[in-house]
Amino acid sequence: MRKLMNLLILALCTMVVGCSDDDDAVKGSELTVISTEAQFTYKGGAGLIKVLATSAIEATARDSWCHISVSGQDISLSVDLNNSISSRTTMVTIRSANEKTEVPVTQLGDTFICTLKDVTFAPAGGDATFALDTKRDIKITVPQWITYRRDEDQIIFIAPAIQDGGYRTSTVVIDDGDVAYTAEFTQMNLNGIYDMLYTNGNKRYAALCKVESTETANVYQLTTNGMPVDASFLATYSEGSFIISFGQYLGDINPYKVYLCAYDNAGRLGWGTTVQYVAPIATDENYNMTFVFADNGTWQDQHVDGFYYGKFTGTPSNSTYKGGYGTATDIVMQTHLEKSTD
Repeated sequence: MRKLMNLLILALCTMVVGCSDDDDAVKGSELTVISTEAQFTYKGGAGLIKVLATSAIEATARDSWCHISVSGQDISLSVDLNNSISSRTTMVTIRSANEKTEVPVTQLGDTFICTLKDVTFAPAGGDATFALDTKRDIKITVPQWITYRRDEDQIIFIAPAIQDGGYRTSTVVIDDGDVAYTAEFTQMNLNGIYDMLYTNGNKRYAALCKVESTETANVYQLTTNGMPVDASFLATYSEGSFIISFGQYLGDINPYKVYLCAYDNAGRLGWGTTVQYVAPIATDENYNMTFVFADNGTWQDQHVDGFYYGKFTGTPSNSTYKGGYGTATDIVMQTHLEKSTD
């Protein structure tokens, strides 16, 4: 019985001690910060500090650029624009009847944020938008064919349409005197008439080639006048190059079907549709375009030197091949310049 009484007394003491600890915890939490919104960009703005207090509170800021108002247990912050490029920090001191605490308020300096990058505009023109967030004095340099406007924290560049066969590229600069962002703005219209130079029988010839866009993006129809066989075929523009794939059906020359075949100067030909003839774009000082076609390694164990106009009785194969209508090698396309009659 005595042992049981001792256990009851011990349990009661434990409960008393526990209650005493809880009371101390409540007394120790007279002023507690429960949330803060106190980080600002250079623009400043509004923030909020929320506290839990057992008595009325008051708050003050160490620096005048941070303004304070207290409503109950909410402390509203209003931060001024930071006219410096340096970040800054102040302390908000919060007091209740018996306690005080401090909360830091931080603000970034003026940042020069700009997402300017290279742009290729469509032939019909258009616009390109980039972030531009700064209050610094900046200089924006654009070519005559580009206009721009600033809207809130962004800048919009506008390009007009460009004529057939046109090409232009210019550097755009956004500069604050210390930091400069640069980008290349390019616009081209591949449609138009080109001179097509080629070799046949050890002689150099000049033909014309009309380039027209199709309903498929970056796919163009090329129609020649003055080649060994004049016909239309397709070329793809990709990453700055024209790409012509072989095995394309060009039409009929009775009784045969004519296909565009790859040819090398060793006299070999192929009609595989994965074989390509590729020309990167190049321009002169007047932005006239030139495409010099060359092998790109897609014809296994062979070398593409130009076109061969193969005749077939049906779909190209060794059994349907019946010869051809000539070759055109070392092909170059360049902007056709109208000759002056003066």
